[in-house]
Amino acid sequence: MKRGIAVVGCVVLLIGVLAAGELWAATRVKTSVTIRNGNSERFTGRVTSPKKACVKRRKVTLYVYTATNGLRSYAGHRGYEAVGRATTNAKGNWEIRASASEAFLEGDYRASVASKKVRSGGHVFFCLARWGPTRHA
Repeated sequence: MKRGIAVVGCVVLLIGVLAAGELWAATRVKTSVTIRNGNSERFTGRVTSPKKACVKRRKVTLYVYTATNGLRSYAGHRGYEAVGRATTNAKGNWEIRASASEAFLEGDYRASVASKKVRSGGHVFFCLARWGPTRHA
């Protein structure tokens, strides 16, 4: 029994080391995210990168600055609260619509794109996470 657990532990450790090694060996690619338009009904924007593989199917989160004390800090950005999420299309475009019951309020908004590992053309790329500039809407 102990031997089986040890074997499973070694296999899990080996898989972790290989995955970490692949990520470390991956080419790091810069990414940017911007808000193009924003109003009470919807926000649109775009993710760009020198590598086309780094723009599609990226997770984007829209944040509004609330200036309320006690909110969680998101990646070092105290006072921002998540108000919507989207996934980019093949061209890097994204859209977040307000819910039917609650419109987006006037304020300062920022978009954030999450990191992602992609394979393209026999290469592994680590598309970096990024906070976009503030936009008043």
